[in-house]
Amino acid sequence: MRTLLIVLTLLVAAAAPAAAAPEGIGAAALPTPLEAGTSLYPSSGGRCANGFNARGHLIVPTSCGTLGTVVRGPNLVDIGPIVAVRSTYAIVRITNTAAWVQRPTIAGRGGTITGSAETPVGGTVCAAGRTTGLRCGTVQAKNVTVNYPGGIAYGLTRTNVCTEPGDQWAPVFTGSQAQGHSLGGSGNCSTGGASYFEPLNRVLAGEGLTLVTG
Repeated sequence: MRTLLIVLTLLVAAAAPAAAAPEGIGAAALPTPLEAGTSLYPSSGGRCANGFNARGHLIVPTSCGTLGTVVRGPNLVDIGPIVAVRSTYAIVRITNTAAWVQRPTIAGRGGTITGSAETPVGGTVCAAGRTTGLRCGTVQAKNVTVNYPGGIAYGLTRTNVCTEPGDQWAPVFTGSQAQGHSLGGSGNCSTGGASYFEPLNRVLAGEGLTLVTG
């Protein structure tokens, strides 16, 4: 009889459903989206912003840090190191691939980036600035040379889109076509002025990168 009771006890225990794990335990965390305009946090301190996404890489302003600086995203989770620094931009390689997913979108805006066909002189472009929000204007000239405090920048595009402090690296676009990233300019949104952006296609071609599109 004792042997029978032991056997029955073992059978009941085996048939009983396992206790549910606490919510969130054992479940893989979903990757966090990276968009154009997502705030970034260099390991050296400060804050910068992501540009349009390239496959496996971020195109960021030089204010994100020097070669080897680890760049983090929201919640200070590592993304990867800066692997190239040019006069007007830097490149981050995504090494923590499980934590992030690149999106062909602009933070805080609807719509999807489907390509990077360049807008001609006289065409309309818009910039989504952190300070000024959405501002639009026209392309006035291409392949412009500009003297900045940090040096001379070549091959820029000039527009009459106004800019304010804090708008650096605002994504510039025409409809669903990515154009580049704002480097700043002269004047402000009260009096007007000129602004300049780094053309995206030149960066993609120079670095051998492919734009993330939808």
